[in-house]
Amino acid sequence: MAMALPETRYADAGDLRIAYQRWGSGPPCLIIPALISNVEIHWEHELFRRTLERMGRFMTCVMFDKRGIGLSDRFDGTPTLEQRIADISAVMDAIGWERAHLHGTSEGALMAQLYAANHPERVLSVGLLNSIVPHNYRRQIRDHVEDGDPPLATTQEIVERFLKMAETWGEDATYMIDFELPSQNGNEGVSRWVARLCRFAASPNDFTKQLGSIVTLDAGDAPERIQARTHVAHVKGDRVLPVAGSRVLVSAIPDAQYMEIAGADHFAWCMPHWRTYLDAYIEFATGQAPHTTVSRKFSSILFTDIVNSTRQSSTVGDTAWRETLEGHDRVTRDLIDRHGGRVVKSTGDGLLAVFDVPSQAVSCGMEMLDSLSSLGIAIRAGVHAGEIELLDDGDITGIAVNLAARVEQRAADGELWVSSTVRDMMLGGSIAFTDRGQHELKGIDGEWRLYSVAGA
Repeated sequence: MAMALPETRYADAGDLRIAYQRWGSGPPCLIIPALISNVEIHWEHELFRRTLERMGRFMTCVMFDKRGIGLSDRFDGTPTLEQRIADISAVMDAIGWERAHLHGTSEGALMAQLYAANHPERVLSVGLLNSIVPHNYRRQIRDHVEDGDPPLATTQEIVERFLKMAETWGEDATYMIDFELPSQNGNEGVSRWVARLCRFAASPNDFTKQLGSIVTLDAGDAPERIQARTHVAHVKGDRVLPVAGSRVLVSAIPDAQYMEIAGADHFAWCMPHWRTYLDAYIEFATGQAPHTTVSRKFSSILFTDIVNSTRQSSTVGDTAWRETLEGHDRVTRDLIDRHGGRVVKSTGDGLLAVFDVPSQAVSCGMEMLDSLSSLGIAIRAGVHAGEIELLDDGDITGIAVNLAARVEQRAADGELWVSSTVRDMMLGGSIAFTDRGQHELKGIDGEWRLYSVAGA
């Protein structure tokens, strides 16, 4: 059910080695990420994973960590734009690609511009999302501002915002979330994961070093020299880079297509309507419109929730509680992966996951209770099995999902409860169940007999 994670490989770029991953099938697409990346950590959270998985359904995707970032080699000094785009050739050569579609975000989009201009023979098309604008064109930005755009910020003001991010780099991502992906404000699970991504992308000093190099990056007149088909997109409310800059790019790049996206996230794939942009880009690159599907299948659904999280956080303090929750996220996601499940979404202080069979979900839930207890975290968990609707954005719906949530809500603190459906399907196995009686479940017809898992 869960897509197998791609292996990390390395491409030789002079004296450095560049980490990359490959997955999916279809036309070749080289993904050039923004500043903060780690090709392995990206897969840990559903907000990123859903985008990578969907792209892989329609294209053969390769993504790499730029030199000095993530799993790629560190080095002395700061990278020039020419060195950065040499990494693109190194990765393509390692894979054996002569040509590929390029998709770049933020300064990764600036790299795509220069590479497409300097190496037209290797580029099938160009996708630019929330892009940096070369210095030659920045004086035109003010003339392309429209009603409803965020106020223009100076380069110094933007740098100061990033330096403020560096003050709590890898510890507290609250400011970063508000600045770069405000659609996730208040989502503690996302905040914890972004802090983890930052730690595994770069140290605070490495981040500051990279930031200093980005300020000076310039692709010259690359936009007007691009020969490949180009798709430019920008989130209208982006406060990191101005949407007016992408309007300038469209006027400079020959025959470029333009798409403006509602919202305010620089990380556009984290917004609720992430498919709006992604499907448009996939259709542009492949020539085929991605189809929307809703399939039904039998699955086992696991819900978890931390017991008395508000009281626990006030007792130990914000910093200690944040570290505890990071341990929770790491343990639960690892266990779900090891038991063959998939995280569907974070649910406040818990999560929703799906498995192919009940025994996987129950065994995973039992291990969660035990492992988290050793960290001082008490949870309750509930499992139900039934037919669900599997949306092609990775989410799930249906009565079975609602019933699993109600089972978790009925579970006693520190226990794993299951529905009678799960218990009946696991009869004859090694796991014992204790009858917890008949229960009326909100929004579910009739009464349901629930069971706790013995030893959980």
